[in-house]
Amino acid sequence: MLVLISACSQPKPVNQSQKLAWTQHQLQISKLQDWNLNGRVGLYTKDEAWPGDLQWKQKGDQYDMRIIASLGAGSMRVYSVEGGVVLEHSSSAVPHFSATPETLLKEQFGWELPVRHLRYWMKGIPSPFAEVTGVLDLNSRGYLNNLKQAGWAISFSRYKQTAAYILPAKVLLEHEDLSIKIVIRQWTI
Repeated sequence: MLVLISACSQPKPVNQSQKLAWTQHQLQISKLQDWNLNGRVGLYTKDEAWPGDLQWKQKGDQYDMRIIASLGAGSMRVYSVEGGVVLEHSSSAVPHFSATPETLLKEQFGWELPVRHLRYWMKGIPSPFAEVTGVLDLNSRGYLNNLKQAGWAISFSRYKQTAAYILPAKVLLEHEDLSIKIVIRQWTI
């Protein structure tokens, strides 16, 4: 019984058409450097939940991410500036600065959130800054179903057409005690 369950959870073998579609898709998406998205996000730990609206603007290496909770309670903004990143959140009148977003979020909330990888994962491709663990699990059209990278398990359960691109519409990220669910309503290219 255990062997059967384990076998069912393994990625299906990838055929040549899926490999070709994936290669073409990854090449096209990796060139996409400037984009905006709007959606819903839920950040869940064993002790807390942060549901809210997500607004993300990405322009090259610069980003501005906002999570806007109901009535502004628990809202936060993380954005890049020269030399680092700034965090503003509703429970502090003073903005916080650090050289990296990962350090800043760990100091302020106790979470490890790999912001440098997220901009790639949100587009449905692996980050170039970390090795992929295991094999890529592709769907029948050659897009990622599941990815393991940098200690995170990332699942893509839905995609949608946006301009000339096929981009994720629903993403689940899991790492230790942190789970992040993202439903993207709108991509702007």
